[in-house]
Amino acid sequence: MVYYKMRKTVRRAKKSASRTKSKMSKKAMRRSSKKAKKSTKRKGKKPASNWNKYMMAVYKSMKSKDSSVKLGDAMKAAKKTYKKAATV
Repeated sequence: MVYYKMRKTVRRAKKSASRTKSKMSKKAMRRSSKKAKKSTKRKGKKPASNWNKYMMAVYKSMKSKDSSVKLGDAMKAAKKTYKKAATV
């Protein structure tokens, strides 16, 4: 009995799939089959900015003292002293 029901639902699913295909216009079918072109030109990785370098230096120094330090804490600490360090 279960086998019969399973076959019936498969047939029903196939029928509904074919109906949805037929309803779609030819233009819509063509549009959906096109794939976006990938750019052939590859961009290199940007070099680290002065801020990034300074912040990572602060983070490493804080991490060496306390291993539970988070990057956000280092950002806050670096923010306070960045302009002073950049002018020197």
